[in-house]
Amino acid sequence: MSFTMLSIQSVGLGYSKPAAGLMDRPPLPPSRPILTRALIVWLAAVGLLMAVGTMSAISWADQAHGLAIARTMGMVTFALFILFFSIESKDELDSAFSVGTFSDKTFVITSSGSFILLILSTVLGIFHTVMKTVSLDGQQWLICIAVALSIVVAAEIRKAVLRQTAAKAIQPTGPRTGAITS
Repeated sequence: MSFTMLSIQSVGLGYSKPAAGLMDRPPLPPSRPILTRALIVWLAAVGLLMAVGTMSAISWADQAHGLAIARTMGMVTFALFILFFSIESKDELDSAFSVGTFSDKTFVITSSGSFILLILSTVLGIFHTVMKTVSLDGQQWLICIAVALSIVVAAEIRKAVLRQTAAKAIQPTGPRTGAITS
């Protein structure tokens, strides 16, 4: 299920409209790696957050409801992490809550398709048989959603820091116009 959702989201990101001003940016110098140390650290942190969040949901559900619900909640939580992270990855600096995020028809269709497929995987009997999933109640869905939303919080904090860093880099370092100097 997660691989299917990841594939659908990849199509949505790959065929969506490019970020505003993307083609105006200068290309990276050939000596600069595509995966910088900062990006590798960020992706490792994302992976750790997803792993801890998913395993926490599984652990809680196993103790509270048993293995079948725990497996299903683990799958749903991880799939929601993927969905939310793909939404956050649409633009490196702009918030996922900006208008541009959901103004792209291709991205909205693929994201909606991923979410519908996820819901169907916990509702339809064929998925119960093939994937060994079970139906989840409203509280269990809310727990999966709440845990997976932690990626949105982390990504939005990172984007705010990156925007602030970029804004400081653009500001001139000399005295401000109209400032009194001695």
